[in-house]
Amino acid sequence: MSENLEFFKDTVERILNDTLAYDAFLHTELDDTLPESLNAALIENGIFLALVPEDLGGVGADLADGAAMARAFGDAAAPGPLVETLAANAALGAAGLAPAEGLATIVFAGGESPVPAELHDVPWGGVVDTVVIVTRQGDAATVARTAAKDWTAAAGKDPAGERRDRLSAYAGSAETGSVADGSLPLRTASLLRAAQQLGAIDWSFRRSVEYATERKQFGREIGKFQAVQQMLAELAGHVLASSGIVEAAAENPVETLVAAARSRLGDAADSAITITHQVHGALGFSREYALNARTRRLMAWRDDFGSVPAWRMALAAQYTGLSRDQFWPAIADAANAA
Repeated sequence: MSENLEFFKDTVERILNDTLAYDAFLHTELDDTLPESLNAALIENGIFLALVPEDLGGVGADLADGAAMARAFGDAAAPGPLVETLAANAALGAAGLAPAEGLATIVFAGGESPVPAELHDVPWGGVVDTVVIVTRQGDAATVARTAAKDWTAAAGKDPAGERRDRLSAYAGSAETGSVADGSLPLRTASLLRAAQQLGAIDWSFRRSVEYATERKQFGREIGKFQAVQQMLAELAGHVLASSGIVEAAAENPVETLVAAARSRLGDAADSAITITHQVHGALGFSREYALNARTRRLMAWRDDFGSVPAWRMALAAQYTGLSRDQFWPAIADAANAA
């Protein structure tokens, strides 16, 4: 890890420890309020400006730094559009636009218009200050910044009970810019979500190991039973493999590595949900128990910013048509693929 990466990671972890209450995710689900002290501290410390170029008032950090912060968000089950704000500001910066003030969300839309008539399943669309819309235009992309207050929002929920809204009837004036690398905003958002997933998976694994040493059955800790040990060992493998590919993709976010990371995270998330709940038994399904806040989020995040099948198709497309002699060299040189 670089010195800067450690600094960003430590700063975010300190803010989360100081401001995030244990039951914040429960309150968020019940009344849609966001932890004001957490958001204020993140804004005050410039965390949401991390991926914005310095000439636009940002920090100028790289995606590996952003991924480390997103992983901390997932580990803590921090509620709200935290990764969305990071990704939205990164897209605005890539398009030469000033970053959003306050909280933002990002949505990827089709069609010719930079501001579609309706937007569906927008994370936190009705509670943020800014909605950033990315529309692919050939090899490039158009990035539009819109004020959330100028949309009509119909509230919805994802499997974790967090906001996924439908926005319509936009009544404002959008500011637009363009990104020459049209897939860059999607790769960035997808990789940040992958890192957030990894944080939730890692926490769930660590807590399951701890629980297996605490819970006794038939006179001994369940962690001493071979079946439980095998399940936890399997999950450990998922954590290690996912960490490696996410960190590699964050250091060099070419489409091949991002697609591989999202593909691998799909398997890891499925196994984490299954194994951690098997270890915990009925306790893990309780809304009041912290494991539930991670596994339900994993269900919601799994197909964000590109579904697992879509990313697997993108990964396979990198190697379709290669001969036997070309295939293995292409795999070995994946980090340099366009």
